[in-house]
Amino acid sequence: MPSKALTQYLSHYRGTDDPHLSSFKLIKKKYSVERVLYPGSWIHLTPSLIFPYVVYVDSLPKIDSMLSDPELLEYIGNNSEIFGESIIKVHQIDYREGVNKEKESFDLLISLSSGFVSQYCGSYLKKGGLLFVNNEHYDAIKAFVDENFKPIGVFSSKGKLIQKENWIEEYFLTKNDESITSEMVSENSKRSPSKAKYKLKNKAPFYLFIRT
Repeated sequence: MPSKALTQYLSHYRGTDDPHLSSFKLIKKKYSVERVLYPGSWIHLTPSLIFPYVVYVDSLPKIDSMLSDPELLEYIGNNSEIFGESIIKVHQIDYREGVNKEKESFDLLISLSSGFVSQYCGSYLKKGGLLFVNNEHYDAIKAFVDENFKPIGVFSSKGKLIQKENWIEEYFLTKNDESITSEMVSENSKRSPSKAKYKLKNKAPFYLFIRT
């Protein structure tokens, strides 16, 4: 019987069938990402199937032991697409209180349904580094109104990166055809996503930004 950690990982993220995986592969191929920071990761070790150095940060009790589970690590190792050594670092802390890592030292910051990761951890990204983010906790639109980030694409449900002339207008307009503003993000953040005051006209599974 698989360990609890491996069972949870496969149940929630589906391992090699993880819907994030195709996007991670494309990012690795197109942008040559090596060092990744993933605040609010929980047990989502999928990035370590693709990227050689990943730092996972979560405040959940015993997250360090969960992410060092031998069976889970064996699964990741057996299915990894990395040539050479894969490094996994785990920090059991609240990312909002700071991460003990050098500023501007990561190529990719992952923000998936864990609050405003872009705001608390954006400074750890290199200039020209990438932010891979969803909008379940409004972090995509928060990054959109942040002058430190520039949107460069969105991902389709099949992991295809969409980069075209009018995509910003398509993906960062409200249903009333208004461009998202800081005030709108602030209003939304007081509500659950299902009750957002300003909902996007078109929603993408994932968004990609570059740190300016």
